[in-house]
Amino acid sequence: MPGIIRDEAKKLARTPGRWRQLFHPRRWRQFFSVLNFNARAGGWKAVPGAEQFQQRQYASYEEYVRHQQSKLQYLDLTEYHRNYRRQLRERLQKNSSLKKGASVLCLGARLGTEVAAFQDLGCFAVGVDLNPGANNPLVLYGDFHNLQFPAESADIIFTNSLDHAFDLKKLIGEIARVLRPGGMLIVEAIRGGEEKSTPDHYASLWWNKVEDLAAMFEQNGFKAGRRESFSEPWPGTQICFTRET
Repeated sequence: MPGIIRDEAKKLARTPGRWRQLFHPRRWRQFFSVLNFNARAGGWKAVPGAEQFQQRQYASYEEYVRHQQSKLQYLDLTEYHRNYRRQLRERLQKNSSLKKGASVLCLGARLGTEVAAFQDLGCFAVGVDLNPGANNPLVLYGDFHNLQFPAESADIIFTNSLDHAFDLKKLIGEIARVLRPGGMLIVEAIRGGEEKSTPDHYASLWWNKVEDLAAMFEQNGFKAGRRESFSEPWPGTQICFTRET
């Protein structure tokens, strides 16, 4: 309980616009839903063989899926969509390797803010998410641990949702399968525990440092390249990887 209140206070300080949401009934429903989940959840444990990562303990994969799907019902993403679309677009514009017409797959895309940012730059982009909402033209239902797309079919894969992975190595394997050889993976990762950040209440994976993530990808067929730190909509780092052939 104190940890939940402390984390919410940090988010309010970092994003003043969240104060308006305190008057929305759905935010209180979310708060009590989080309390209920944390009261019965199994806590966090180090990932065997990769102690720099922590994994939330679920009773089953189905419980994990239900937990990830539950977040959308409590959120008003209007302000986030507008701000993050602009912020991401501005970061992507600095990447000279991003070409108009590239096929882009966005993982864990919720309502499709990142898809819209890529489309703004002339890319053919689509997203997948466990809960894309109703009548979403930008995002399909999909599980990024088991993607429905053929091998080597995407020029670029983007995600800012690695902290919502159930099995990081399986997710990396799916990215490697769907991304064409020489294709680009763009990750936006929140800072880790040793970088003065904490997981949100829907996160299922956590790391000590962003570089722990970079190292994991480099151990599994990717080469890390361009990096850019950012502070909005949360403090993190954008890392561009190339899938080695």
